[in-house]
Amino acid sequence: MRIAVTIETNRAHGRALLEGIGNYALSRPEWRLEAVGAEALPDAAASGRFDGFLVRVMDDRTAEALRRSGRPAVDTYGRRDVADIPYIRLDDAGIARLAARCFAEHRYARCAYCGFPGLRFSEVRGEEFRAAVEQAGGECAVYRGGERLRETAVREERMSAPPDAAPLRRWLRALRKPVAVFCCSDLRALHLLGLCADMGIAVPREVAVLGCDDDTMLCTFATPPLSSIDTDAVSLGREAAKMLDTMLASGGTRADSALHRPRRVVERATTDFYQVRTPWLSDALVHIRRHLGDGLNAEELCRHLGYSHTTVNKAFRAELGASVKGEILRQRLERACRLLRETDRTAAAIAAECGYSSAQYFAHVFVARFSTTPEQWRRSHPS
Repeated sequence: MRIAVTIETNRAHGRALLEGIGNYALSRPEWRLEAVGAEALPDAAASGRFDGFLVRVMDDRTAEALRRSGRPAVDTYGRRDVADIPYIRLDDAGIARLAARCFAEHRYARCAYCGFPGLRFSEVRGEEFRAAVEQAGGECAVYRGGERLRETAVREERMSAPPDAAPLRRWLRALRKPVAVFCCSDLRALHLLGLCADMGIAVPREVAVLGCDDDTMLCTFATPPLSSIDTDAVSLGREAAKMLDTMLASGGTRADSALHRPRRVVERATTDFYQVRTPWLSDALVHIRRHLGDGLNAEELCRHLGYSHTTVNKAFRAELGASVKGEILRQRLERACRLLRETDRTAAAIAAECGYSSAQYFAHVFVARFSTTPEQWRRSHPS
C-alpha cells in the first residue's frame, strides 16, 4: 500500500510530523511511505500511483489534485476553506491561550504579537492571543506591517534576515516597554531577537520573547536562548497517520477533522523576567521556577538573594499577596497539576520533579489543597 507524504522538511515542525508518521508506519508493514513534492501532486499519473495521502494543503492546486484522485487524504495544515478534506491541525487558539497565560504568570499587562501577515495559522494565533490578553485586562499590540505572504511561503522559510526588517524595526521601536511579545513561530522570534540585539533592546528586561514549535536548534542557539511552546508535533503526525489508516480500512469513509492541543511552554532565558516593582523580586521568582525540583525552601531563597527573611517576606506579601513559603507552595502545586494533566507520569515521579520530599507528603499537601488525591484530580481534569 503506497502512501504519499507531502510535508516540508525545512522546518522542525515538518520534520517532527514526519517522525510521527514514520513511527506509526512501523506498525503497518504493508505501508510504503514515499515523499512527494507538492508540485508533483497535480500530475494525475504521478498521484494515481498512491492509495492514500498525508499532505500539508497550502494551495488550491494541491486541494484540487487530492479531490481528483478520489483516494483517502488527510491534511495536516488545516486550511479552513478546504472543508471537504479531513484535517488534523494545531489548535491555534489553544496555543495563543497558552502564550497569554505564560505572560500573565509573569505579571505582564502589556503584550504584543508578531506574526507573518497573510499566513492563516499566524493570523489566527494573533487574533486569539490579543483576545486572551484583553480578556484578562491587558493590552496587546499586533504587528501588521510587511507584505502579505502566500500560504506556501512556509515551504520556503530559511534562517535568514526577515524580508520585512524595516517595518518590523519601526514597530519594535514604537512598542511601549517593558512588553512581552509572542511570535507565531520560532523563526519569527529569531527575527525579533536579532533586531533587538541590533537596536540595543535588552531581552528579557525590556522585551520578553516567546516563540512556538520548540525547535531545539533555533531555541538553544538563539541569543539569549529562546522560550517556546512545545506543540508535540510528533504526536500530531502519528494521529494524522492513524486517521488515514482508519479511512483506508473503512474503504475511504471520511474521517472527522480534529484539533491537536499544544503540550506546554518550555521556558528559557527570553522569558526569565517578571513584571514587579521590586527589581530583585523578579530574580527571586525566576530562581523559584528553576529550582523547584531541588527542594528549594524559603531560607535557601533568602540566602540566594542576600536579604533577610523579613525583607523578602515583606516584598512577597506586598506584591504577590503571599509569603515566600506560600509562593513556593503555589508554584509547586501549579507544576504538579500541569504534569498530572499533561503527562502519564506516576505521582511519585511528579513529586520528585516538583521538589516534594516523598510521594506521601505530596499526596498529603495535594489533598489538603484540593480535597482530592492526585490521581482523582487527574481523572477529572483530562488534557
